[in-house]
Amino acid sequence: MNRINISLIILCLLVLACKKEEHRSLYGEGNTPGPITSTAVKNLPGAAEITYTLPQDNSILYVKAEYEHQAGVKREVKTSYYTNQLTVDGFGDTLEHAIQLYVVNRSEQQSAPVTVKVKPLTPPVVAVFRSLLASEDFGGLRVSYTNDAKADVAIYTLAANSKGTMEEVNVQYTTLPLGTYTMRGFDSTARRFSFYVKDRFGNISDTLTKTYKPLYEKALDKTLFRKVALPTDVGDDWGLPMENLWNGSYLGFWDMFHTQTKPFPMWFTFDMGIKVKLSRITLWQRQTPVTDWAYNANNPKKFEIWGTNTPDPDGGWTNWTKLVEHTIVKPSGLPLGQLSQDDVAAAAKGEEMTVPLDKTSVRYLRVKVIETFTNSATNIAEMSIWGQP
Repeated sequence: MNRINISLIILCLLVLACKKEEHRSLYGEGNTPGPITSTAVKNLPGAAEITYTLPQDNSILYVKAEYEHQAGVKREVKTSYYTNQLTVDGFGDTLEHAIQLYVVNRSEQQSAPVTVKVKPLTPPVVAVFRSLLASEDFGGLRVSYTNDAKADVAIYTLAANSKGTMEEVNVQYTTLPLGTYTMRGFDSTARRFSFYVKDRFGNISDTLTKTYKPLYEKALDKTLFRKVALPTDVGDDWGLPMENLWNGSYLGFWDMFHTQTKPFPMWFTFDMGIKVKLSRITLWQRQTPVTDWAYNANNPKKFEIWGTNTPDPDGGWTNWTKLVEHTIVKPSGLPLGQLSQDDVAAAAKGEEMTVPLDKTSVRYLRVKVIETFTNSATNIAEMSIWGQP
């Protein structure tokens, strides 16, 4: 009996010992980590890089920064103990900001805070706004910008409607270092336009408002278009003539121009029927069925469009002026033969090319195909052209 009692007592002690061990931290209890030391600050556009020295403590997990990147808006940034620097970002001004830095261990205990002052350089949202340059273009405006920081920003455009109320008409998202884009669909009457820039942190620039009068443009009458067969031009094949380029359809299986199989570059010429100062040209790929043809096969990948008023009767290039050069890029970047919904939508929208304002008026166009996606013939479903006769 005594043996049984002794055994029970020993068993109870073992259980209690095990329970106590389960609550013991691997890195000890109550050991608050020490703070960082030797801080240094490098101010950046809309941000700051802070370097520091970590305490000698193998329980450290990360360093945390807490701060307000906008008045009343808190932000937190963490970085691993493997590095000795941390970047705080999201600032929309160049004011001085206080950053609270904490060392946090594996038990989620944090050190006493160390306060570091940063004073960011001009933030991208402001720099991009200051760089905006808008000018009147055919049917709308042309806007250029620089974004040296390659920041993720959006450029908003508002325009006055018929009642004078400002409405959002375009949002241009970009991370590019510089760019130019156009906005179309406006008549040639003077109206107010406003621009501002917003970044992914919610910072918003000032607003620029100015009156612009878009240049007049109209869609050209395709019934005036005629094929011009010059000696060096590529011919058609499969009974699918050039006239299909302006039949008003780009979705029918046979609604396309199919060239002969020839070495690249190959070209063809047509007459628009009138002399025009061109503003833009849209070209549609063969895309029926879309899964077989879009961004594939005979569709042009790299091409140029040239113009003249006096084509060489021998098919040469004298008197021709290059108007645009273009490369068709699949939005998704997926391998050949694979399409995303964005790819399908982009193919249906067509490839719009803007003709620079300094180009002269022309009557004849020549499309020079440099490369297709895979094959040695060219298919184009449709072309539409706008300008000022």
